[in-house]
Amino acid sequence: MGFSISAAAAIIGVSVLMILEISLGTLMPVYMDIQKSYDDMRDRAVEELLTSITITYTNTTVNASGYDLNVTLENSGSTTVDTQYLDVLINGVSVPFSCDSSYIYPENNASIQVYGVSGSGENKVKIITENGISCYDSYMV
Repeated sequence: MGFSISAAAAIIGVSVLMILEISLGTLMPVYMDIQKSYDDMRDRAVEELLTSITITYTNTTVNASGYDLNVTLENSGSTTVDTQYLDVLINGVSVPFSCDSSYIYPENNASIQVYGVSGSGENKVKIITENGISCYDSYMV
């Protein structure tokens, strides 16, 4: 009788150890992934707080195919803005543009040109950065 109790205790003990090992082996990577996601989310939130852009000057030049828009954008934040990932919207429509620099460093300006825009009257331009920070301006044609 004594042998079967100790054998049962050993089997139960080994089973508990195996359950713990399997549980921790599957839960630890999930926990680490969640922690990494929270770290990434905090990094994005800090970058959004440090990003600030302002449209300082808007000028239009009328030509045969509509008008050309020249926008001067100032980086008033403390992060570098990559112009490759900017989005320019005119009256809510995304338009292709060109920029005179690849990056807008803090406290610097860049000039953005949009060619062949149509429309008249009061128009709105919106510029959106890679992390979603945006600025608006209105102009008359």
